[in-house]
Amino acid sequence: MPRCSCCQREVQATTHHGDSYRVDGYRLHTGKTKRIQTAADNSDKTEYLQLYDPRDVFVCVDCFARDEIRNVWLHTFPDIEQAAQLGR
Repeated sequence: MPRCSCCQREVQATTHHGDSYRVDGYRLHTGKTKRIQTAADNSDKTEYLQLYDPRDVFVCVDCFARDEIRNVWLHTFPDIEQAAQLGR
């Protein structure tokens, strides 16, 4: 079972019960990134972040309910180290 990156409790899988379901946590696919530049034929440069060393980071519904954690989780896409610091 994965553990919440904030409080370290186990995050259970989503369970489905007929017309309802129970979500116990959320997964963020993140990791280290590097900036990549490409140049097209017309010399327009395109920049993007390439994900390498991908990791899945989990947060339980209890921690996600906290405003400061939810706002960071939804708006800044924390890396692994930042996610671990959220619950402290």
